Amino acid sequence: MNLLNSLKKEKKKFPKMVVLYLSSELNKILIAPQYVDESWIRFEQEEIEILDFNCSNELLGESIKKNFDKFAEKNMADKKRTSKDWPAYQASNLKSIKEFEKKYYRISINGSNETNATMVFEADMKSENNINLTSLISAYAKNEKLGILTKELNEIQLYRKF
Repeated sequence: MNLLNSLKKEKKKFPKMVVLYLSSELNKILIAPQYVDESWIRFEQEEIEILDFNCSNELLGESIKKNFDKFAEKNMADKKRTSKDWPAYQASNLKSIKEFEKKYYRISINGSNETNATMVFEADMKSENNINLTSLISAYAKNEKLGILTKELNEIQLYRKF
């Protein structure tokens, strides 16, 4: 029986994910933990954490880790959701999705594999050519380092020259 159990295919674990939306103009950082369903579709959890844009690097890093760890598997209850149902957009209290996408910069943070020992930060550069900026950091890095990396990536997003 032990041989049969060892031959059974282990269920694949998903790398964790959290998405940050940063707006210096609105003085907000929205932190959106993610769900994944059995077909690998990722979607935002309902509870979005909101921080002041000028919060300490320590607090930002702590919130990133906390929300990264909220990642969970869950089947989407309503498959007919629209962009108006988007939790981060709702948390922003803006009047339109177009305004949201103009005022917020997105940074996605993924585990590099199912062990989640390394975090991959991908900053959306809002580039016509879909060029994004990626950086790797240990998931065990100090909170302050995660906050510093996030803010430096956002600084590059704001002042890009391409």
